[in-house]
Amino acid sequence: MKKSIYIFSNGELHRKQNTLYFEPPRNQREQRKKKYIPVENTGEILIMGEVTINKKLLEFISKQEIILHFFNYYGYYVGSFYPREHYNSRHM
Repeated sequence: MKKSIYIFSNGELHRKQNTLYFEPPRNQREQRKKKYIPVENTGEILIMGEVTINKKLLEFISKQEIILHFFNYYGYYVGSFYPREHYNSRHM
């Protein structure tokens, strides 16, 4: 069963080869280290803080079928990024 990853702090979400890692803001990088996210075990990532992402990351997450959910400062749901459907009905 795939796990849910919660990100409460601010920072940047990056792709490095075939894995993901979360990096804190530049002013906190000496105090906090990168945190690697296991792609094989992850089903969704819920982002509560201010997180920077890019298109390459979205392409990789889509390929791995990981869903991103975004929440605002007060914890209210803002939106989601869903990967495209890999198994369409026309390909039975």
